[in-house]
Amino acid sequence: MFYSINIFIVLLTVMPSVCFSQADSISVTKRNSSFPEGSVQKNHSLYTGLGAGSNMIYLGTSISNNKPYYAASVTYGFRNTLYATASAAHVSQLSPYIAFYNLAANYSHAFNSWFDLSADIAGYKTAVSLQDSLFSDFGYLNLTTGFDWKLLYTRISFSGIVSKENGDYLQISNSRYFETGEFLKGKAIVSFDPDIDLLFGNLATAESASGMKRYGIASPFRGSQQQAAGLHEKYSEKFGLMDLQFSLPVTFSYGNLSIEAEASYLLPVYSNPLYPEPQGFTFYLNALIKIF
Repeated sequence: MFYSINIFIVLLTVMPSVCFSQADSISVTKRNSSFPEGSVQKNHSLYTGLGAGSNMIYLGTSISNNKPYYAASVTYGFRNTLYATASAAHVSQLSPYIAFYNLAANYSHAFNSWFDLSADIAGYKTAVSLQDSLFSDFGYLNLTTGFDWKLLYTRISFSGIVSKENGDYLQISNSRYFETGEFLKGKAIVSFDPDIDLLFGNLATAESASGMKRYGIASPFRGSQQQAAGLHEKYSEKFGLMDLQFSLPVTFSYGNLSIEAEASYLLPVYSNPLYPEPQGFTFYLNALIKIF
């Protein structure tokens, strides 16, 4: 039971329906240690999932254009360390029905009881008619180190976006995982994983002739940031703190079924109408079924 719950959390890192700025918040060591000693792990596993959210936020930018979204995915796992996911997403009020597709892969390894490492690679393909209004095609690379301090689990992630304009990101997250005892004849459990996340990335700076500066998020998903600065303003970028995010995922697991609900609050450091950034509350709901 504990093993199934933790594998569900691992899969959230490679499922595109979870596109918030934080990454996995359970150490690989904990995931492996929760597997009953002496039991045999299967080499192959398959999962299918359905998810919906109020706003799809990816590295400080809304890639659903501040609209609700729905996603479906299939994930294949090999020896509980390597995962490959294919998915499709629909964004409310947009046509065509499938707004974009995603392919992603994740690998994780625990070196000892307090340190683990994971790597992710993903590609997003948007419908041609939505390339300008939603976001352009992009690739995603990520390397995450995890440190288990017993009371807290710290993740430091280095990410890169390859698109019309490239972007580099640094994420620092601290979480505290805990769970209830088993109930419903030992088949069910509820887990909690509150998280605080700091996101660093490129900030857009528009400086007027008088020296007045305006800051915003230099999103790499659309190549229009410099044009937004205006004809009489000097455009530049600097690396700095973009936003803070507070999230509370709650997961209910029963047998091969896991359901997660997550409420998050995003607090941007800067507010600039020329470089809009999502802020406030978002809500996400996901169901995951293990087929084998």
